[in-house]
Amino acid sequence: MTTPIADPAADLPALRVAIRAWLRDNATALQPFRHEVLGSMHDMQVHTRVFQRMLFDAGWTRLGWPAEFGGVGGSAVLRAEVMEELAAAGYCIPELLATIEIIGPMLIKYAPHLAARHIPAAIAGDEVWCQGFSEPEAGSDLGGLRCKAVPTDGPHGAGFVVSGQKMWSSYGSLAQHVCVLARTGEAGYRGLSMLWVDLEQPGITVVPTMCENGREEVAELFFDDVFVPRDRLVGPEGAGWEVVMYLLQFERGAFAWKRQAELHTQLQDLLHEADPVAAAAHATTVGEAYLALFALRSQAGPTFAMLESGAALGPGISVDKLLLGATEQSLTDTARTVLWPALELDDTDSAARWRRRWSYARITTIYGGAAEVQRDLVAERLLGLPRGR
Repeated sequence: MTTPIADPAADLPALRVAIRAWLRDNATALQPFRHEVLGSMHDMQVHTRVFQRMLFDAGWTRLGWPAEFGGVGGSAVLRAEVMEELAAAGYCIPELLATIEIIGPMLIKYAPHLAARHIPAAIAGDEVWCQGFSEPEAGSDLGGLRCKAVPTDGPHGAGFVVSGQKMWSSYGSLAQHVCVLARTGEAGYRGLSMLWVDLEQPGITVVPTMCENGREEVAELFFDDVFVPRDRLVGPEGAGWEVVMYLLQFERGAFAWKRQAELHTQLQDLLHEADPVAAAAHATTVGEAYLALFALRSQAGPTFAMLESGAALGPGISVDKLLLGATEQSLTDTARTVLWPALELDDTDSAARWRRRWSYARITTIYGGAAEVQRDLVAERLLGLPRGR
């Protein structure tokens, strides 16, 4: 491991100067990472892993993670600023960093022994993680999960035997580990536990799901009497609901900050690619996309800071999730309008990227909690409105 140059004691202005200097000094080596790869998920991983390792060695993506978990210390706000600078400079933030931002804080809080083992490898690009929450008959309603984890003290030692199915697991086709929310007790929310499962062990079948954007974005996971040692529990047995609610704060909050940085750059790319006459003709549409981005940024920045402080955000995090989905779709719909008919007809790399972005944006109001459910939470728990059903 090389000695990192990122300074965890730096303030934000000093950090900006340092990261910009590093980007200038490494501009030639970093040139390939200015555009998304148009191939498969495997192609994406192979391509971005090089960039991810460079960021790790320099210490940029280790900022804000404690030293005992592979980081260099300091505030996570510094890491958020690094993402902002990477996107503003026109680089694609490595996709797989998103799962670390979501799952990593959960491991640190509820399973530090697992965090110490796995976070360094994931930041460096040597491990990929995914989530095993949704099931065929339990998506947004996690209280209805049926995947079972039966406690056992058999020949392999104390642990759980997991049986059931998970679906919509992002990066599941690439992952070596999955955090599985499974039923260890009574029906409802109180009988759930979170387990850290090695996907490469016997009894697990991973079936990639080809999505409309041409990539295996998600996968189905099948567990057939899979033994999971008790030391792979994330949090106490039966505390799975508490653990997953903690994780979802980061899926709906920290992830929103990363995406707004990327979406700002995509809007700039759109305006550079568009015919000036077409862009002017759709100035109102472009303006609405920018306002959506501004609203998301204004919400996501303070949210990230509150997550860093350890605050429990509760139902307020649903606002971030709603803004993120609306912004993703507003921007890609704007691109489809301004670049018309390129998305439908052109065979250029640029058109292919915009088609992929547009297709992916269709699911942004579903993953991490469907928009309809988030609106109910905002209406009932934040605004105090009567239940609609």
